[in-house]
Amino acid sequence: MDKFQITLSPHASKDLDRFSDGVCGKIVRALQTLRDNPFPRGKAIKKIKGTNSDYYRLRVEKYRVFYMIEGNSAVILRILNKKDVERFIRNLN
Repeated sequence: MDKFQITLSPHASKDLDRFSDGVCGKIVRALQTLRDNPFPRGKAIKKIKGTNSDYYRLRVEKYRVFYMIEGNSAVILRILNKKDVERFIRNLN
């Protein structure tokens, strides 16, 4: 299987800029695992229920990475602190 391309949306790029270097490093390492297999496995990745499209959430400590699959690319929509997640999910529909 080919590796998936990781694409950051403008929102995700801004989100990443707000974090410290240490947090960014952890998130970037987690994103690299999506290249091999961006589909749900284990507890770290879950499909978001109740939305019209196939959105996924990757857990990285107290941060959540939201993404969707488009062709051979994993498009990173947002990277949020756990406390901001509920509002974002409500706005996905």
